[in-house]
Amino acid sequence: MKKLLEIENSEEFRNTLIVQYIFNILTFFIFILARIHDQSLFEFDFFFEFLVLYFLLRFFRLSHKNKNFAFWGYSGVLFLYLLRHILHFTFVDQNILIIYMSFLAVIFMALNAYMMSSPLYYPRVQWWEYDFRYRGDLKIFIANDDKPLEARMVDLRRECISIMAFEKMSLGDSIRLEIPYGSNTYLVTGKLKTIREDISGRPISYGVRLKLDQPKDRKSYQELLRLWNMHQKVNIRRKFSEYKQS
Repeated sequence: MKKLLEIENSEEFRNTLIVQYIFNILTFFIFILARIHDQSLFEFDFFFEFLVLYFLLRFFRLSHKNKNFAFWGYSGVLFLYLLRHILHFTFVDQNILIIYMSFLAVIFMALNAYMMSSPLYYPRVQWWEYDFRYRGDLKIFIANDDKPLEARMVDLRRECISIMAFEKMSLGDSIRLEIPYGSNTYLVTGKLKTIREDISGRPISYGVRLKLDQPKDRKSYQELLRLWNMHQKVNIRRKFSEYKQS
């Protein structure tokens, strides 16, 4: 899988890096405090757990930096590691400091996961849906001087849009999207912030940060967001209703 390309001076991604560094430091201190509490420093299992935790945090940091989907797997493993300490020092042993730091680390992990779940980095794509009739994406058009280019909108959240298109575009480009739905066509503009090309010959994934400076733009976005969420629910209901009829 190719690395996700993005605008390097992204302020929001720098904030996620700070949150992740704090989380890594907290997790390491939790490990040390737990070993001090159990009086099991510098034993074989101490060094073994230290190496496992070191490589786990290292790969977690790299997956976060490169925006690989392994980031979510490492997040799940680290959550279980922290949950183990919370349960152990709540019901088996008693150490309020370790419990407090473990909860604090979970909060920083959840904050990091929320910031990274943006459509710019990890769009919600229905990869499990094999039937294209029930896919949640919508056909849209990228406006240009010659003629509109076809694309698919796969995610719309938090004032960002994730689109799939075969056309090559550059980071930082300002683009205008035409999104037809029913009898209306919604026009939104934004800046291209991320590009991911997983497989050659397949559509390229683009992350677009919308420009909502004017009240009419924000109103159009709110209406489009409502229709998008309704579209997702209608697809699910239609799928299961047709399965019941068959």
